[in-house]
Amino acid sequence: MASGNSIKNKKGFTILEMSIVILLFMFAVLTVSTIYLSLINASVLANDYYQALENVRLGTEKIWRILKYGWSFRVISNGSGIIFQKKDCTTTTIVFSDNRLYYREGNMETTTVFDPELVKVNNLIIATDTPQTSETYAYFQYAPKIIILYYDLEIKSKKGATSTLIFEQAVAPLNSTYSTNLCE
Repeated sequence: MASGNSIKNKKGFTILEMSIVILLFMFAVLTVSTIYLSLINASVLANDYYQALENVRLGTEKIWRILKYGWSFRVISNGSGIIFQKKDCTTTTIVFSDNRLYYREGNMETTTVFDPELVKVNNLIIATDTPQTSETYAYFQYAPKIIILYYDLEIKSKKGATSTLIFEQAVAPLNSTYSTNLCE
């Protein structure tokens, strides 16, 4: 009899209590998993934007370097492109078309400045100043002192999110002293 009494006096968990504990544990795991997945998604999105912005930085730096040492600049097609001579006498063009910014040097193949998977060019406007002076020195008569590029870009992520980036870039060419081609 003593052994029967000791079994009845032992306390344990009921099925209802066990079910509630398991339900609470599953709720906690679900909450932590949701927070973790949100952090992972935010990290992927931030990485996509970082890569796109790095692509924009490299592309605009390339354009700046090319324009800095060019001359004989001529803006074309409503300010959506520019033709000029590089320092090695190569005719070079930068043109906005089909939501992309194209670069072509001489007879070489046309390339895009920005990766179209990462950056969509909504608009590009290129403008130069037009010096007007009575000075007879060629530099004052012909040379543009500044070239301004107005960018309207759309940064894309692999998840489909987009962000707009609008900015201006100014370049003051070093070798723009003559409006004619010095290589002829």
